[in-house]
Amino acid sequence: MKKYTFIIIAILALSCNNSKKSNIEKEKVVKKELQPFFDSDEIDHYYLNFSEDDFFKLGRAKKTSKKEEELFKIFVYSFPDSIPKNDFGKTLLKHHYVKSNLSLHQQKKIENVFSEKDSLKHDACACIAEYRDIFIFKKNRKTVGIAKICFKNGRFQIINSKATTEDFGHWTELDKLQKIVRPENYSILVEE
Repeated sequence: MKKYTFIIIAILALSCNNSKKSNIEKEKVVKKELQPFFDSDEIDHYYLNFSEDDFFKLGRAKKTSKKEEELFKIFVYSFPDSIPKNDFGKTLLKHHYVKSNLSLHQQKKIENVFSEKDSLKHDACACIAEYRDIFIFKKNRKTVGIAKICFKNGRFQIINSKATTEDFGHWTELDKLQKIVRPENYSILVEE
């Protein structure tokens, strides 16, 4: 009886090893099919230099103007939740976000970060988001997608992507992205 048990265990173990190999081969195929989140030909980056004090003052204010309420929605909440009809870049400029001058090389690197991943995001953050960095993806000068990033807490919001974005947001990706748009502040953990 012990012989039969040993033979059954050996067969099961060998079949499990073969199934792992086939899963690895499938993963390699999937990796080749990864695509960018947006079909764009231009990327605009906006940054808000907003201190912690300014943030808390705005959050604690008893009376706020419509403009301040809109800024708070952009900076903390999931606003917008779809592509706005009005030029979102102009809205950001109105709230003192500053538009970066990105080179084509930087835009290509950003597009590579904003693409489907074959790894899972393992981190989660319960802290409030501070969306200081906003990316607007355009095709033929028309907005096709928006990505809001909080480098401090690892939070993000991606709007209008046709690709799978659920695995986005790993700290190494965020470090790469921060290194591209704000090289003076990026984490030294990520090498190019």
